[in-house]
Amino acid sequence: MTLTKQDLLSNLLAAVILYGTVLVYQGYQYGQGDQTQILPCLWAQDHPGTYGQDHYVQHYLSSGTNERTIFHFLLRHLGYDQPWLVWIWHALSTIALILAWISIATVFIKNKVLQWLCIGMILTLGFHTSTGSNELYYNLFIPSLPAKALASWAFYFWLREKYFGWSLLLILAGYLQPLVGLQIFLLTVIVLFADKTLKRNWKSLPWRFILIYIVASIPWYYFLAKNNGSHTDPVGFMNIMEFRLSHHFFASYFGTINLLLGALFAMICILFYSGKTKWIFITIVIGCFGYEIGVEVLRMPIVLYSQWWKTTIWMEAFAFVAVFAQIERIEFLNNLSRRMKLGLPLLLLTLVCVYRLSGLFDTKPDYMFPWSSNNSDDVEICEMAKQMTPDNAVFIVPLDLTAFRWYSKRSLYVDYKAMIHNETFLKDWYQRIGSVYDYDLESKKTGVDFSLQAAEILSSPSDEMISKWKNSGITHLISSASSIDGLELIGQNHSFSLFKLP
Repeated sequence: MTLTKQDLLSNLLAAVILYGTVLVYQGYQYGQGDQTQILPCLWAQDHPGTYGQDHYVQHYLSSGTNERTIFHFLLRHLGYDQPWLVWIWHALSTIALILAWISIATVFIKNKVLQWLCIGMILTLGFHTSTGSNELYYNLFIPSLPAKALASWAFYFWLREKYFGWSLLLILAGYLQPLVGLQIFLLTVIVLFADKTLKRNWKSLPWRFILIYIVASIPWYYFLAKNNGSHTDPVGFMNIMEFRLSHHFFASYFGTINLLLGALFAMICILFYSGKTKWIFITIVIGCFGYEIGVEVLRMPIVLYSQWWKTTIWMEAFAFVAVFAQIERIEFLNNLSRRMKLGLPLLLLTLVCVYRLSGLFDTKPDYMFPWSSNNSDDVEICEMAKQMTPDNAVFIVPLDLTAFRWYSKRSLYVDYKAMIHNETFLKDWYQRIGSVYDYDLESKKTGVDFSLQAAEILSSPSDEMISKWKNSGITHLISSASSIDGLELIGQNHSFSLFKLP
């Protein structure tokens, strides 16, 4: 189907409205969350000496090639320390993602308004229905967002059998976030091979474009495999992965509701779609069963590297498309939506604004836009630490205070969020977590809540614990407690207190 200029403009306008909708619904973050793994490393490269004793940053800078290397290189030269520029990159990536899914929806849904509403539901309702806490969209600019925008367009070109665009975009997606590109390549190539084999039509396989992808990608994946993973201690590696990333990688931790939703999405996709598209979802499901055997039964790191549960994000999104394709068959709803035109995505935006901004239904997410004038308590205590402590101060902080590293420009002895899949780093990180918070995999398996235990330890540490922290080089801590015996209070706001160790 050829789109007119009016179609393109209306899709672009709808994408902008939907971007505004997801911003209000999920909020926007800068300098915290997953960006604690990115921005401080770039700052340390540009300002030598900063984060000089930070466990994660120093390991990252000396780790060689890793999955974020290319993205870091690009962002370093694209204004990582300029909030306006980072937000613009986020906006462009998200709008590209939305346009890709509008294009995918056109393959199965003729009603343009229902296409838009479908994508709106993926970005809002889909936020709550993912399997294994894996997402298609992110409320901050990290490698996965532009990578998934590129991979979504690659999926569209694959559906249209335009294999040059498919191959090129998957190469680029893999450079930004290796698993995003590789997983879609494996899925689509496996299905192509199966489809052409059943039809005894091997000559029609896009051999040239498959080869282009392989030649362009293998060196990159080789360097990643060489510098990451479990080269000497696979048992220890798997234990650490279960400790830290069970919510992404181990289905036994997902929860019954999440798994049931995943099964529902699989059923919808397998029943609705046909041909090679159906086989995408059959391959995902078979892969999940094989992955579970390899990871939770055989404890094989090489299987865990595939992170196969992340492929379910595509199944979830396609399930939403299938549902709206069925809605289109209901004449009343189809005609009603056509009459509303852009009014329908605007209505969705209005409802989301009432839901989020009124504060009547749920807690507001963080809105850390570059034009925002008010700082959260999280950012305020971090900036206080920057003002009131020396450059070489070493901190421990609450688990969820991910804004600390960027806004304080101070070193962390260890933090729960930031990771690289490097064996040396992981072993040291796991030991430090246990030393500071007295928590490990066995604690997790017995049902001890890590967040509660960490908060309790930081609120009322024993003299022995304080002495151990001091001997480890820790000089300061942030706690939710208003006072701690034996520690000097040097700063405070409504949520946090800043203490100096003796």
